[in-house]
Amino acid sequence: MTLLDPSIRGDFPALEQRLRGRPAVYLDSACTTLRAEPVIQAMVELQRGPLGCHGRSAHSFGRATSLAYEGAREVVRGFLGAREAREIVFVRNTTEAINLVAWSFPWRPGDAVLTTDLEHNSNLLPWQRLARQGRVVHRVLRVDPAAGLDLAALQRRLQGVRLLALPHVSNLFGIDFPLAEVVRLAHRAGAVVLVDGAQGVATHPVDVAALGVDFYAFSFHKIFGPGGGGALYGRAEQLETLRPFLAGGGTVESATYDDARFEPLPMRLEAGVGNYEAVAGGAAAIQYLQKLGQRRLHRHVVELNRIATQGLSRIDRVEILGPADPEKRGSILSFHVRGMQAEGLARMLDHSAGIMVRHGKLCVHAWFDAQRAPDAIRASFSAYTTPDEVQRFVRTVAGGVDMLG
Repeated sequence: MTLLDPSIRGDFPALEQRLRGRPAVYLDSACTTLRAEPVIQAMVELQRGPLGCHGRSAHSFGRATSLAYEGAREVVRGFLGAREAREIVFVRNTTEAINLVAWSFPWRPGDAVLTTDLEHNSNLLPWQRLARQGRVVHRVLRVDPAAGLDLAALQRRLQGVRLLALPHVSNLFGIDFPLAEVVRLAHRAGAVVLVDGAQGVATHPVDVAALGVDFYAFSFHKIFGPGGGGALYGRAEQLETLRPFLAGGGTVESATYDDARFEPLPMRLEAGVGNYEAVAGGAAAIQYLQKLGQRRLHRHVVELNRIATQGLSRIDRVEILGPADPEKRGSILSFHVRGMQAEGLARMLDHSAGIMVRHGKLCVHAWFDAQRAPDAIRASFSAYTTPDEVQRFVRTVAGGVDMLG
């Protein structure tokens, strides 16, 4: 049996909601997952407890806060397989983590950054801005969504590249990128590797030390945790080269009117009072996910994707994006309906059946523009999604195509 026990749904209070008298069907987990009850409780307990200033106040509340904050850092370290806790930097989200690297990296004249053409805007726009300022040269590697990353093509394009930034899993097509082989080729070419792990970390166990990645970023809200929290892993020797993205409280050992001496890692990269609640919730989310099992979750969402794929493939005019095999798309199923506006169908699903999906360019605007592709609909699955919900989704899409078509 590849599906998770449906009793898991009891861990997600949001699913108690009804939309216009119908049970809510949430199929937008690639955007943000629902919050698990243990996560909510961890955040509430922190807020009700002795909350002070981490790293600044030596009094009892301050020490308790530091203990909780650094304990959460250790949870993240173990989750990612980092060698040291100082290699974990807390940030607001994946976007901030990528920007931290982009704007703090010790660029040299003529440095090139290579990304794929499937990047989420978060892993495209920072490099575009740097390129417009003349600080880097931005190059783009084309990827065939059906075939996946061409390693031979990657190897050719890596010549002269200082940093390679790519996703672990595409948020548009759900395809994996073979990180071990990518890192090996990039390091052989002298390039540093930054991985956008936002879509990959929930269903793909990560060992950053074994993979050899230089930077790995993810957001807690993709793994049943809160918004406003995430983490950047960086190999210590790479983090040491970063100039602080933000400077301020908590980042310095001493300061004069003319200069400052910064704290060691990771404090020098965590300016200001942190989002303690999000960090506590993120640690609880990781522990919840580990108990659930990333591989079990992956098998679950693939089976749901298979059910949805079989159903949608029978509907005239539906075109599924990416590989034909649902196993290669993981938790994500994006599609067009020929001759139909994605927004109209998405709104119909929500208003008539309480089924929530994503529509539009899915934060991958550049790919849609380059392909002159119409807006897509994306259904994405998680631990709380059931076969019955997926079948209801398929039936409603079929009815919507007939009604709106």
